[in-house]
Amino acid sequence: MKYFNLVVAISLLLVFNSCIEHEVIPPPKPVVELECSFSATVDGTPYSLVMDVNGMYCESTKSKEINPSPQPSTATYNATMKSDVQLDFVQISLGKLNFNADVDADPSLEQFTTFFNANANPDYSLGANTGVEVVFRDAAGNVWYSDPSSTDPLTFSFTSLVQESDESGDYMKFQAAFTCTMVDDLVTPTTSLTVENAVFIAHFKR
Repeated sequence: MKYFNLVVAISLLLVFNSCIEHEVIPPPKPVVELECSFSATVDGTPYSLVMDVNGMYCESTKSKEINPSPQPSTATYNATMKSDVQLDFVQISLGKLNFNADVDADPSLEQFTTFFNANANPDYSLGANTGVEVVFRDAAGNVWYSDPSSTDPLTFSFTSLVQESDESGDYMKFQAAFTCTMVDDLVTPTTSLTVENAVFIAHFKR
């Protein structure tokens, strides 16, 4: 009888446990960590911008030119480090990626990734039409543009390119190193400044 009662108790316990719904904890969703910083020597003086200092943050945008097929549409990507409380900002723009807007409103992830990997060492270009353009605004509000026609040393390279995605979008995280002469007007410059040994860490968004 005792054995029978033990069997019944164990059976009831198994039935009870089988009725309990076990909580399924989903795996954590990937989140891309986005950082930004800028450092350089500007006209011989050390200069830097740091994320979250004086409201500094990175903004990634793109401009598109939509053309009817068979003419390709184009996309130019911009990464800007800026603040809402001070005038300083630095921006890198890279263009132009050709794509078919009849197929999709934006370049595909494959096109996006291939474009940057193929342009790790772009030439300077007015308006980033066929390469890279750097724009810098100083604390006084003066805006400077990289001068592709300068006879001074001009270097630019993406020393790191890493594509990552999460629920908020597809990103190309980068580290860029460059030296360039910048002018206050691309058509009729009157003054210039030299940016040397610049390192810009930021990202582009597809």
